Formats: sequence, structure tokens, C-alpha cells
Amino acid sequence: MGALLALASAACYGVVDFAGGLLSRRVHFAVVTFLGQVGGLVFAVVAALALPAEGVQAVDL
Repeated sequence: MGALLALASAACYGVVDFAGGLLSRRVHFAVVTFLGQVGGLVFAVVAALALPAEGVQAVDL
């Protein structure tokens, strides 16, 4: 499961990096950065809800 998540993470990073480079040519870089961070946060929250942990401790945060 860990290797699959790592592969998905690398693929998402590559796609987003490429798309961010293309968008930065048309839109101000700060807008692209902000929207990328918001999109990443939304994706992380959805992934956290879809793949719940058995237990989260303070050291995990």
C-alpha cells in the first residue's frame, strides 16, 4: 500500500508541476501558487477521510 501511495504522490507531483509551469506563463505566479496550495489541501483532506488511520497520536501531527 505504501509503494502505491508513493507512486500516486509522485505522479500527482509531476502533473501539478507541469501544469503549474504552463499556467504561470498566463496567470500571475502568486495566483497559481495559492490555487495549488488550496487544491493540495482539499486533496489531502479528502484522502485523509477516504483512508482513515487506525489511530493518530500527537507525534504523527
